[in-house]
Amino acid sequence: MQVNATKAVNPARRRIRGLFRRTDLSIRLRLILCFVVIVLLMIAADAIAVWQFRQIAASAERLGKMDETALAVVRVHFDVANLRDKNDALARSRDARQFSSDAASIRQAFLQHVDHAQQMLRATPDIGPAGTISAALDSLRSTLLSQLDTAVELATAGEWDAVRLRFTTQIPALSQFTASLVEKVDQEVLRQRAEAIQETEQARRRLFVIVPVAALLTLLAAATLGWYVTRTITAPLSELTAGADALARQDFQHEVHLRGNNELAVLGNAFNYAAQQLQQLYEGLRRSEHELRDVIEAMPTMVWIGGTDGSNEFGNRRWQEYTGLSHERTVGAGWQNAVHPTDLKRHLEKWRTSLASGEPFENEVRYRRGTDGQYRWFLSRAVPLRDEQGKILKWYGISTDIDDRKRAEQEREQLRADLAHLNRVSTLGELAAAVSHELKQPITAAMTDAQTCIRWLKRDQPDVDEALEATMRIVKDGSRATEIIDRLRSLYKKSPPQREVVDVNEVVREMLALLRGEANRYSIVTRSELASDLPKITADRVQLQQVFMNLMLNAIEAMKNTGGELKIKTELGQEGSLLISVSDTGVGLPAENISEIFNAFFTTKPEGSGMGLAISRSIIESHGGRLWATGNGRRGATFQLTLPAEVTSSSPTRQSA
Repeated sequence: MQVNATKAVNPARRRIRGLFRRTDLSIRLRLILCFVVIVLLMIAADAIAVWQFRQIAASAERLGKMDETALAVVRVHFDVANLRDKNDALARSRDARQFSSDAASIRQAFLQHVDHAQQMLRATPDIGPAGTISAALDSLRSTLLSQLDTAVELATAGEWDAVRLRFTTQIPALSQFTASLVEKVDQEVLRQRAEAIQETEQARRRLFVIVPVAALLTLLAAATLGWYVTRTITAPLSELTAGADALARQDFQHEVHLRGNNELAVLGNAFNYAAQQLQQLYEGLRRSEHELRDVIEAMPTMVWIGGTDGSNEFGNRRWQEYTGLSHERTVGAGWQNAVHPTDLKRHLEKWRTSLASGEPFENEVRYRRGTDGQYRWFLSRAVPLRDEQGKILKWYGISTDIDDRKRAEQEREQLRADLAHLNRVSTLGELAAAVSHELKQPITAAMTDAQTCIRWLKRDQPDVDEALEATMRIVKDGSRATEIIDRLRSLYKKSPPQREVVDVNEVVREMLALLRGEANRYSIVTRSELASDLPKITADRVQLQQVFMNLMLNAIEAMKNTGGELKIKTELGQEGSLLISVSDTGVGLPAENISEIFNAFFTTKPEGSGMGLAISRSIIESHGGRLWATGNGRRGATFQLTLPAEVTSSSPTRQSA
């Protein structure tokens, strides 16, 4: 039987061991099993402790019952002893009624005590010959009851001496009999008490051994299970940590080997899959990076990367080939060695402004070519790279060669200046008669004043005051002729455009004075409405003179057959700009070609070149303004132009002497 039990236990143990050794159990299930085992061990230990406590309590309860049994037998003994004493006293009193009443009460109490003693004997079967004692009690009960009944009959009959004699002879024997019963019960109780105390002491000793051992076994089991669960978790975690370290070292070939189907094994498989995907992504990113770097290196423009502090971090091959500066000589502030000394300060100021504001950077700058030391114009642009919070990480920029474009722009400006000069010369050629008339007036007046001065001086008594007054008029007429010649020379003179602070009202007055003769020639009235609070602007005086002259001559041309009124007006426009309008009452604008009048080579004049209005619009737009034309309804047209009042920082300014 023992062998069969051992064989039956071993498969159960193997099943339990196999259950805990399985690697496909989830961590949650493992923890639940561990906690269940620990709780079962604690319950088993508590059950053993409760069993021992119940044994001690049972022993104590048995001792209590034994004491109660002994006490019940002692009460019976006391009842017999009391019967002897009381009946003897009643017999002397010779009161039959009282004797009968007391005998009845003694009888009742005795019967209760005997019944209780017998119940206790039956409840404590461990007390020796419990059946013998119970039989003795039955015999005592019948004997004592018979004695009481006989005594009551004798007392009723008045045989008091017989009553006393019976109690004297019979009751002591019964008392000795109950005393022997008490002694037997006491001996048995003492024996049982000794056994109970011995059992209690043994149970206490077992309890003192079992409780610590059970607690120790529970702790050992908890520690073992905790170590097992921790090991089954930390070992895979160590594998995963090693895999993460390998992944951080870009060792994508490292694999995490975890057996089973639990959460960590699934995580290990997912980790291996993620490592493979990261390897593919990394290789693809590396290929893309190489391709991008090759593209950047092969670009025909200079590409560079700047830090948030403005230092250079990278320059492509085009930069190194053009400037002759290697990567080591370019990084940091080394790139500044390639910038033209004249442009460096302005370039750095704009670059620092963009760094501080985060706005895209753009500036034209000259870079020195490393092969021959020549400088060429480049357009440098850069935009910031920001993170998700908007913080600037780097600046990516390009520098494009615009030297050919700059030269073309300069040639275009020169060509436009030449065309404007030719336009002015041809226009002045058309005004030859008017100009000669303007010059003839001050010259004729000067000659007349000179003759008058001679006459005043040839008198017998020369009138010096009159001669001086005539001389002053000569000087005034000469100054007037000089001003006309200077204005004509400024228009004839061929010089590069230069900006200076100009009073527009003054330029308008000059052009009105120059063209007054031409207007009078065709019976045209000139009128001006010039705003007194007009601010001065930064502009090219000669170009503005040319624009006003073209617009006024066009107005005169439109009215030369009919006469009319030429009106020029200056005022403040919107946003502080200047608004100038030139109106006439001539034939008006061609309705079918009104959108083409500012195109080059478009003209309605038989001898016109078609360049006047095109050049005028080009000049106004180069000053940041706008030129347009509108009809006056039934007669005439109005040409309006705007000029910004602020000084243009990019425009060259001519300093006045």
